Amino acid sequence: MSALGAVAGIGPADDGEAFGPHVLRHTFGTDLVRGRSDLAAAPVDVVLVAELMGHADLNTARRYTLPTEVDKARALKELTTDR
Repeated sequence: MSALGAVAGIGPADDGEAFGPHVLRHTFGTDLVRGRSDLAAAPVDVVLVAELMGHADLNTARRYTLPTEVDKARALKELTTDR
């Protein structure tokens, strides 16, 4: 899989990990939880994502879906506030 990624010009992830099955699993989980791409029009609960990924422990799925600073800022914008 890594060789196919290299041929397709898909380089290492931001953390330096080579393209491969683990990166695909990470992308699947992250896109579902964040509600991005064609996988999910809205965020999917991390418990359901853990089930879909076959994780018995929720903390295992959580590692695939840790929020970025942009995700945190977006969530705070959604809070109802007095204006």
